Amino acid sequence: MSPEGRSIFDPKLYANVLRPPLQAESLPAWCYTSEAFHGREIEEIFYRNWICIGREDTLPEAGDYRAFEYCGRKLIVIRGQDGRINVLDNVCRHRGTLLLTGAGRVKVILCPFHHWGYGFDGVLRGAPTMEQTEGFDKREYGLKAYEVETWNGFIFMRLVPGGPGLAEAMGDMDRLVAPYNLPDMALARSKTFTVACNWKLFIDVFMEDYHVKPVHKSSIAGTYTAPEPLERINGDFATIFNPHQGTSALLTGEQYLAFPPILGLTGKAAAGTRYLFFYPTFAYACTVDCMWFFEIYPEGPSRTKVVMNMCFPRSTVARADFEQKFKAYETRWAVSMQEDVDVLERQQAGFETDQFTPGRYSPLEPVVSMFASWLVRHAIVTPQERAR
Repeated sequence: MSPEGRSIFDPKLYANVLRPPLQAESLPAWCYTSEAFHGREIEEIFYRNWICIGREDTLPEAGDYRAFEYCGRKLIVIRGQDGRINVLDNVCRHRGTLLLTGAGRVKVILCPFHHWGYGFDGVLRGAPTMEQTEGFDKREYGLKAYEVETWNGFIFMRLVPGGPGLAEAMGDMDRLVAPYNLPDMALARSKTFTVACNWKLFIDVFMEDYHVKPVHKSSIAGTYTAPEPLERINGDFATIFNPHQGTSALLTGEQYLAFPPILGLTGKAAAGTRYLFFYPTFAYACTVDCMWFFEIYPEGPSRTKVVMNMCFPRSTVARADFEQKFKAYETRWAVSMQEDVDVLERQQAGFETDQFTPGRYSPLEPVVSMFASWLVRHAIVTPQERAR
């Protein structure tokens, strides 16, 4: 239901969203359906914040690349000769041809149309016959390069410069995940799929326990106990710790198929799963024997491309029986993910009507409320207004 005679960007419409979780109301339906609201998110949320686009071990050698699209921008992520990861525009500076497709390894970024060639840092290295063009300077025609930082093996980009660096934005996250030795994690499998729902809904369901018993009652609900109270943290993220026995990466009845725990894992980390959400789109979970995370690629207000990545310690992946035992983990993720997708697409269908008005949160949904509040502060109150 849209506001009559009022802009959806009127901050007064979101006053109740900004309340503490047990006093707050949810976001209005147009936040999940409006093209205009999604456009604001692109400009103020997706372009201005650190976005996870995968793991470093997918680009092990210089020239390894992946072409992708993010919120309308055609991009390349590529490892340079110096070992650094770069994110560049994937559009030739000559006459606009897309440079690379898919993923692979190249010796030079070569335009297929007229063979302009770019280095892995985006610098224009060759442009046949252009020396005859008056005033042409190769230094002025490189590919645009974006901010990139890496953290514990993950790759992050920011398309509009400015704001805190990645480490500052993450705050306490390093400390909380140190026991899991994330740099040692190897990517075992990736699954790409599209969900007919708003990107926020996909993340919300990952970070709340209220749905676990109704949605996952026959798959993983039996593994979980009540989450611990939220911890006081510093940084642009939220975290939930769920204590339980065994691993949360297997179906409840298949714990006997588990891999050995992460080497050196002790104490609290060895007795549950930590879910983390670094705003706006980096959601991941660390359990006793593995880690999984999502790359989120919004494709409009009601469609989201998701890449689910499953990671294990390198010693686990090196086991002779890894592929055989891993099948049980794939089954768990496939079953529980489909259960989530089914209910998320029904939720989106409800938002597409004109019948929904904002609801209230249960005590098991604090992170959903906290993220909605963060979103309002960053999408409704623009950086210019926050600076006043």
